[in-house]
Amino acid sequence: MKPTRPLALAVAFLVIGALSYGGVQLWSHYGIPPGVPASAPLTPAILAVIILATALAFRARLNAQREAVQRVLDGEPSPPILPGQRAPKPLDPLQAARAVMFAKASSMVGAIVSGVYAGYGVFLLSKLSVDTFRSRAVVCGITVLCGLALVAAALYLEYVLRVPPSGPDDALPKNGTKSKTAAPTRPVRNRPDGTFPVRRESNHSGS
Repeated sequence: MKPTRPLALAVAFLVIGALSYGGVQLWSHYGIPPGVPASAPLTPAILAVIILATALAFRARLNAQREAVQRVLDGEPSPPILPGQRAPKPLDPLQAARAVMFAKASSMVGAIVSGVYAGYGVFLLSKLSVDTFRSRAVVCGITVLCGLALVAAALYLEYVLRVPPSGPDDALPKNGTKSKTAAPTRPVRNRPDGTFPVRRESNHSGS
């Protein structure tokens, strides 16, 4: 599963914003532009808080799991489990995949919501002398900020649940030396040192 590209979210924000601005302008030619509900920022704000809390919970579980694995590799004793405390459990891959899918959808929703209200807010900038339009512009601005906060929280959740690359060089850190977890080379036993002549066998064909 590929991570969400911020460029795709930026393009969606700009395209939806341009469509929203053009739609509101077209609407204004035939009457009063549509109203903006005061509760518009609540949905992206609540989603952003939920996703951020989920990301922090996943990060705490993954950090505890990494520390437990590192203690085992270093041969250190595990700390005693206090009453009411649970041992860190491995993260369920299916649960992590669902969280990543939810984060990807939420980031796109946040970009679309921000684009819709950003286009409407740009249209209202020329009508700030009217109290009704000024209050709508304020609500649009707050909704755009909440939508961007939703995008940031969703991208952070994807970052927390990222899968490290797998390859032959994973056991080598950046400085080029082998880590502790690298498998040691097993020496060949009962083999004397020195060079040995190579015995070549020739096939004699009957002639």
